[in-house]
Amino acid sequence: MKKKLTAIVLGALRPNVSAYYVADTEQKGLRVRVAPSGTRTWNVAYRIKGVKGVKSTSLGPCDPDGKKGLGLADARERAAAIMKAARLGRSLIEEEEEARRTKSERLKVTELIDRYAKHIKNPKRKGGPLRSAVDIERRLMRALEAKLDTAADSLRRIDISSLLDPVWEEYPREAEKRRQVIGAMYRWGIAKGYVTADPTHGTESYGDGEPGQRRLEPGETKAFWEWLDEGAESMPPDCIAVLRLQLCLGNRASEIGGMDTSELCWMGDTLFWRLPAARAKNKKEHFKPLVGLAREIVDEALKRRKHGPLFRTANSDRPITATDIGGALGNRTLPCAHFTSHDLRRTVVSGMDELGISLDTIAAVISHQRGTKNTRTLIKHYSRANLDMRVETALSTWDARLRDIIAGRAEQLGDNVVKLRA
Repeated sequence: MKKKLTAIVLGALRPNVSAYYVADTEQKGLRVRVAPSGTRTWNVAYRIKGVKGVKSTSLGPCDPDGKKGLGLADARERAAAIMKAARLGRSLIEEEEEARRTKSERLKVTELIDRYAKHIKNPKRKGGPLRSAVDIERRLMRALEAKLDTAADSLRRIDISSLLDPVWEEYPREAEKRRQVIGAMYRWGIAKGYVTADPTHGTESYGDGEPGQRRLEPGETKAFWEWLDEGAESMPPDCIAVLRLQLCLGNRASEIGGMDTSELCWMGDTLFWRLPAARAKNKKEHFKPLVGLAREIVDEALKRRKHGPLFRTANSDRPITATDIGGALGNRTLPCAHFTSHDLRRTVVSGMDELGISLDTIAAVISHQRGTKNTRTLIKHYSRANLDMRVETALSTWDARLRDIIAGRAEQLGDNVVKLRA
């Protein structure tokens, strides 16, 4: 049956014992199906050029008013698009289904970050889990925050530029770090088959910015320690302890923040901290005696924590990370300008150097690589020197100097400080 379909005609269609079709004389291929129950649905019958047989597809419920289904005008428009594609030898319905299937299979940026984070945290990963995996994941989430729901494979160089250029204007080093971690994630994604291209490929480096040169002068060190003593504007106590230990030991904030009770051991009357290779930046296990102020801080922490991480975030049992320390410092008015926690590491190194401690011993104290480029092979393969006594002496000397600084005796070396090098 064929009719010029109108809202009135559609409203007048009545059900029969069996379903029947009414074709529209205005749009070729368009039909309305009336079921025995009285339900009306749109249908299109079409023949694809070069393909045998007639195909039929439903367009959904038919509603003359277009409120609870497809109206007449929209049905004709949809049928016209299907018929046009069929005349060109294409199946619009199949193309749309393929597009929907492809879209559903495409990873979003947030899903790619999640998979990459699990990979770099995996203990079975070649080389073991990355020590900085948590920080990398957080940096990726910050860098790509505006694109998290975007298909990962759709990002282009212009997207990376629009995300990182504003960061570069204020923080060049951070912009470059974000570019590097995004590139590393996408190259891994290509190897896994999750994406087909790296949007950072061919992008210009933002440079390294100005290298960190900041160290605290004695007056700043005293002011900083006193600020911590006063509560550092309600900073969590464990964060305060980590910052104090960093100024005592010279280690990285992440290394101290991850200190676990299982890493502490006694040798005679001396308490040692064993930094595992997995948590050290240079992947080398490191033993360090805890003396003076450092020993007092750790002893105090051990009164509260008998097992697990020694320093934890305020709302969980998770060990403190460098990001936690950075966030704690960033939310407060600091007693010294342009300050980051890594400045404490430089302060310890500079202070020990001024005390005449050899650079080789300082390197051992702060878990750094010893020797020059020319002597590292000799150290790696042949040198088995026991540095425990030298490290303990260096730390004791620095502890005495730090106590003088805190007490306000910064201009002269105290009587209990012995300069180790003329």
